[in-house]
Amino acid sequence: MREVEKIIEAIIFVAEEPITAKEIAERLDFDAESILHAIKKIKEKFTNSGIVLDEIAGGYKFYTNPAVSSYVKKFIEDKPIKLSRHLLEVLAIVAYKQPVAKKEIETIRGKNCDGAIKSLLEKHLIEVIGRKKGPGRAKLYGTTKEFLIHFGLKTIEELPSFEMEELIEK
Repeated sequence: MREVEKIIEAIIFVAEEPITAKEIAERLDFDAESILHAIKKIKEKFTNSGIVLDEIAGGYKFYTNPAVSSYVKKFIEDKPIKLSRHLLEVLAIVAYKQPVAKKEIETIRGKNCDGAIKSLLEKHLIEVIGRKKGPGRAKLYGTTKEFLIHFGLKTIEELPSFEMEELIEK
């Protein structure tokens, strides 16, 4: 294995969050092309292994191979983020309408969403991404990198398309 591949493999392994090829190239002062080539080689190396290298949330991260995950789960304590229907509805509105203000979310749902927004902010699934122009300058919400990781998405564009009315009960 080439030295650069060993370095990239170790960096991705220790990174807590998915790391992009651009981040690696900038920090190590390597050219992006060699980083991408190394990542391709590393992915090939782990293809038939218990661990896979996957692209998620715009970066790369090692994960357990889904083929063996049921065995691995017996050895780890899994603490999934619990999301009630109310939280899922608000999260879906933010994901599909972002950037979106609280008032717009409440108009779509027809219900107050203060508690849901607070909870989703605490779970790091949404964040304030700006302010609306005009009186009051309402906060605008959008999804986070943690949202992409939690739902296994590379980008927000991977969300399935549907009409907002399908989400909200009449």
